[in-house]
Amino acid sequence: MTDEVRPAKRSTDAREALAAALKSRLRSQPLDRVTVTELVRDCGLTRQAFYYHFPDVRQLAVWVFETEVARQVRTFAAEVGWADGLVRLLLYMRENRSSTLGVLNGVGQPGLERFLFRQMRPITEAVVEQDGGGPADPRDRVLVVDFYTSAVLAVVLRWVESGMAEHPYRVVGDLEIMLHGAVRESVRRLDARTARRRL
Repeated sequence: MTDEVRPAKRSTDAREALAAALKSRLRSQPLDRVTVTELVRDCGLTRQAFYYHFPDVRQLAVWVFETEVARQVRTFAAEVGWADGLVRLLLYMRENRSSTLGVLNGVGQPGLERFLFRQMRPITEAVVEQDGGGPADPRDRVLVVDFYTSAVLAVVLRWVESGMAEHPYRVVGDLEIMLHGAVRESVRRLDARTARRRL
């Protein structure tokens, strides 16, 4: 049994070592200047070990963000509340500004919105769940979640572009005011439309 556990542990240790090396590098250089050679030298691994886990440095950066932030935030949003989950995400982004900007810049402008949309969508799903579970029609539920995810994403992107200066509690507080009742009203209207179509 221990032989089966050890490779998985080694694999996890290698990814975590590479992640720590990348975060350290991002404090002083942009993501596109970080090389595999530097990272493996920093953490005592081989290039083969790096490429076993990641195709390139950018994918390592995305993995770091998604592992350290997104999964925790999704869990937090589901258990405590979407607003707390989003505050936690923004606080992490601000406290780890260099690695966050490295990831966001590294995915490129075309991929930036798609990347953040994936991170925000589970938070918006939590909003819909906490506001009554969403429309009866599954297609309408997707519409509501995607619509409000795009709205939240627009606010977060503006916050990032402005240097993350505004405190996350203020940003999320404003979102709460705007979303309060709006999701429920959207659901009510879509369900009413669906009911009319059935008549």
